[in-house]
Amino acid sequence: MDELIRPGERIETWLREQRCTSALSALHPPASEEAIQSLQNAIAYPLHPHLVQWLRIHDGAHEHGAPVWPGGYVPYGVEGLKGGPRQTADMLEEFHDQFTEEEIQDMGLAPWADPLWLPIAGTNTGESLVIDHRPGDTYGTILEIDYALDFWGDVRWKNLGEMIRLMAESLKSGVPMPYSRHYSRVPQLDEGPPRHLNWKLEHHDPGAGLVGARYGR
Repeated sequence: MDELIRPGERIETWLREQRCTSALSALHPPASEEAIQSLQNAIAYPLHPHLVQWLRIHDGAHEHGAPVWPGGYVPYGVEGLKGGPRQTADMLEEFHDQFTEEEIQDMGLAPWADPLWLPIAGTNTGESLVIDHRPGDTYGTILEIDYALDFWGDVRWKNLGEMIRLMAESLKSGVPMPYSRHYSRVPQLDEGPPRHLNWKLEHHDPGAGLVGARYGR
C-alpha cells in the first residue's frame, strides 16, 4: 500500500475542515504516468518511490499559493523537478568557485550539494528541501539547504513518507512535528484572510526525546 495516500488524505481533510481553501486550491491534480515517466527519463538515477507516490497524489503546488509543507515549502511539480540536477550542479560549481582544493582540505569543508540530491520543494526566499538518492543509510532522507542559516543538507526526516505522516499526525493531535534536534514545528491557523496554515518553529529540550539523534541542528 502506498505510504503517502492515507496521511495525504488526512491532511487534505483537515485543511477542508479548517476552511484553508487557498492551500487546497494551490495543490495541483495528480501527475499523469506519462509525465512521471518523462521526469524519470530526465533524471540519471531511479526516483525514490515516495516521490513517485507523491506525484501520483499531487503534481506539486502553485508557487504563489499558501504553502502546506512546514517551513513555507512549496513542492515542485514534474517540470520543476526536472531542473533539480541543474540546481545541484550550480550549487557545486559555486562551492568550487569559492574555495580552492587546498582550502577545502585544510578547513575540512563539505560540498554544499551532491549530484544525487534532488530538490523537491522550495521557499520564496531560496531555501530547499531535497531527497537524498545516494545509496546506503542516507537513501531517501529529506535534507534542508538554507544559505542564510548555513544548513547544507541537514537531515529533517527519514523519508518523504515519514514527513507526510508526521504532518498528518501533528494536524490531528496538535502535537509538535519533529524537525531538528533543538526545534519542532507546531501547526497554527492564521485567520488571514485568506485563512491558512502556518508551522511555527518552536524550541524544545533535546533531552525530552521528541526528536531522534538522526536529525540535524
